[in-house]
Amino acid sequence: MRCPFAPAILLLGGLPAFAQTSNASQPTGAFQAEITVTATAESESVAEVPVSVTVVPHSELEDRQAVEALTALETVPGLATTRSGSPGKVASLFTRGTNSNHTLVLWNGVELNDPYLGGFDLSTLSLDGAERLEIARGPFSALYGSSAVGGVVQVVTRRSGRTLSARLEAGSRDLLRVGASAGGALGGARVEVAGHVRRGDGEVDNDFWDGDELVASLDAGGDRGWRGGLLARAIRSEIGIPFDYAGVATPERRQHADALSLALPFGWGSERVEVETQVAGTRTDLEVADPGDPFAASRAEAERGQARASVRWQAGPGWHWTVGGEWERASVDSSSAFGPALRGESERVWAAFAQASYAGGPLRVDAGVRRDEHDAFGGETSFRAAAALAIGASSRLRAAYGESFRAPSLADLYYPGFSNPELRPELGTSYELAFETGGGPWRATVALFRNDLDGLIEFDFSTSRPQNLGRARAQGIEAELDYRNDRFEARWSGTWLDAEDRATGDRLLRRPDESTSLLLYVRPGEWTLGAIGRYVGDRIDFGDVPLSSYATLDLTAARRLGERFEPFARVENVTDERYEEAAGFPAPRRGFVAGCLLRF
Repeated sequence: MRCPFAPAILLLGGLPAFAQTSNASQPTGAFQAEITVTATAESESVAEVPVSVTVVPHSELEDRQAVEALTALETVPGLATTRSGSPGKVASLFTRGTNSNHTLVLWNGVELNDPYLGGFDLSTLSLDGAERLEIARGPFSALYGSSAVGGVVQVVTRRSGRTLSARLEAGSRDLLRVGASAGGALGGARVEVAGHVRRGDGEVDNDFWDGDELVASLDAGGDRGWRGGLLARAIRSEIGIPFDYAGVATPERRQHADALSLALPFGWGSERVEVETQVAGTRTDLEVADPGDPFAASRAEAERGQARASVRWQAGPGWHWTVGGEWERASVDSSSAFGPALRGESERVWAAFAQASYAGGPLRVDAGVRRDEHDAFGGETSFRAAAALAIGASSRLRAAYGESFRAPSLADLYYPGFSNPELRPELGTSYELAFETGGGPWRATVALFRNDLDGLIEFDFSTSRPQNLGRARAQGIEAELDYRNDRFEARWSGTWLDAEDRATGDRLLRRPDESTSLLLYVRPGEWTLGAIGRYVGDRIDFGDVPLSSYATLDLTAARRLGERFEPFARVENVTDERYEEAAGFPAPRRGFVAGCLLRF
C-alpha cells in the first residue's frame, strides 16, 4: 500500500530536530495563543483540552488568502472535502470517515445545519469577520446533541480593533470580490461590521456564482461582570446550474439562496461562577427556477429557533462543573413543480447536559453526558469521556471514548412517498488514542481513531421507505507535524482511512483512503510567500464510479507596504491538474488572482 506520508517526510527531513523545552500540558512557544471554545463550550487553550482540535487563526487565513472556510478545511487532518465543480457549487465535508451530515457546523454557537436534509453546504460558509476557524474532531453529542458524530466546525468572529479595512481581488473567470470590515465604539458598546460582494464565472456556460454576505456584532459589558450583545449574519447568492442530473445542458437554470442568522448572547461571571445564555434563530430560503423547464422548479424554506443556557463553576482545586439545558424548534415548508411537499412540518427538542473536568498535576480528565428528548422518536442519551496524561516536560498521551447520534431530518420523517415517521436516530460509538509532543516552535501529533456507525438511514426498496438498516466502520490514523517561527512556518498533515460499509464490505463513497498536505510560509522582510500542496487518493462515487487521485499546488505572495497597504497575488492549481471531486463535475483549472488589502 502506498504511504501518503512519505513525500512530506522527505521534504521535512532537513528541518531541525525537536526542541523539547516545555510542559505539554500548557500552551508553549509559537502555539501559546491557540484558544478553542468548541471542544468544551468554554474558552480554553488547545494545549490543555484532551481532544483533537485544530484552530486556524485569522493570521493564517490572511497568509493563505482564504476567504471561504472550505479552503482552510482542505488541509486539516481527518477531513475530506468534496465540491461539485466550480466555487459556489454544493460542498460537503466528511470528518474521520463519517457521513457528510455527521458534522455539526456552528457560527458563534448558532447551528447552521439544514433541518430539511440534515447536512450543510460548505460553499455558503465565508470567513468575513472571522477571528478563527475551529475544528474539533470526534463525537460531541454529549455537548451539542444531534449531528456532532464525526466532529464540529465553528467560525468565531473577532473584535478587529480597527476602524476600517477593505479587500479587493480580481482574477481568472471574471472573478471580482470586494470585502470590507469596520469597527468602533458606540457608547459603552463595541460594534463590528464585515461583508463582501462576489461575482465570478465557472468552467462552462451558466456556471457562475454571485454571492453577498454581511455579518455584524454588538458587544456590551458592565462593571459587575455581565456582558451581552447581538450577532447577525445575512447571505444572498445566485448560482448557475449548467447541467441537469442526466448531463443535459440547462442554460437558464438558476439557484437562489437567502439565509439569515440572529443571536442574542448574554453572560455573567465572577471569580468562581460563569453563566452563559444564547437565544438564536436562523431562516433559509432556497429556490431553483428554469424558464426552459418548468418541471425543475422547487423551493424550500427552513426555520430554526434555539435557546441554550449553562452554568459553570469551580468546585474545588482542579475541579470545574458545567450544567445546562437547550431547546430547539425547526420547521420546513417545501414544494416542487408537482405540488407541496412539506407543509410546515416541525420538530422540537429539549435537552439537558452536564460536564465535569479535573486538572491536577500531569492529569486532565473530562466527562460529560447529555439527554435529548425529540418529539418524533423519543429520547437519546450520549456519554463522552476524555483524558490526557503529561509525559515528561513536553509530551502528552490522550484517550477518548464517546457516543453520538444524528436525528432523522424532517425530509426523512415526512417527505411524501419517501419518508418514515418511525425512524430512529443514527448512532455512533467512537474511540481515540493520541500522542502529542513538542516545545518552542515545534509540535507533532499522531492520533488513532475508530467510529462504529449503526442504524444508518437507507432507502429500503422492499418497503419503499427509508429504514435504519445501514452499518459502517471508519478507522484510521491522523498525523501532523508543525514548525513555526517569526520568519518561517511549515505544517505537514496526513490521514490514512479505512471506511467501509459493514453490510457489503464496500468502501464508503467519496472518502479517500489516503490524503496529505504540506503548507510552507516564508516571510523575508515585508514579504509573505506561501505554497500549499495537497494529495488526495482515489475514491468511489455514486454508481460505483471511480475517481482518480489528484495532487494540487497553490502559490501565494503578499507584500506589506507600510501599515496600510498590502498588495497580494496567488496562483491556484499551478500545475493545471485535471480532476473531479464529484463524478461529472470538473474541478477548476489553473487560475490567477491579484488584489490588495487596505488597513486604516
